[in-house]
Amino acid sequence: MTFGQLQKRFYFFHILDTFVLWLFNQKELCGYEIIKEFESRSKGYWRPSPALIYPKLLLMASEGLIEETNKGSRGKKYYKITPKGQKKLNEKMENLKRELLQYEDFMREVFEVNR
Repeated sequence: MTFGQLQKRFYFFHILDTFVLWLFNQKELCGYEIIKEFESRSKGYWRPSPALIYPKLLLMASEGLIEETNKGSRGKKYYKITPKGQKKLNEKMENLKRELLQYEDFMREVFEVNR
């Protein structure tokens, strides 16, 4: 696999979608909590904007991957993963694992990085 092929396959939004679905698999969340999870898990290096997260939630809901569960205080919308979303998450996790293994192979071959 060439670097260009690797770069195209291992793109940011693929990871974003997978992580958001994974979070919903853990618990019901609102958009703000997703932003805080990203910020916390990246140790403050990345805080996605609401303009990135909220349209993603609407798209996932329209695709049937998540569903609104209730409205919290001040009209916050909480979502949970659906069976269709669970299936999609499993597919995405398998793809991500495969891509990471290919990335590891690439690093080992090109940069002589060992485990």
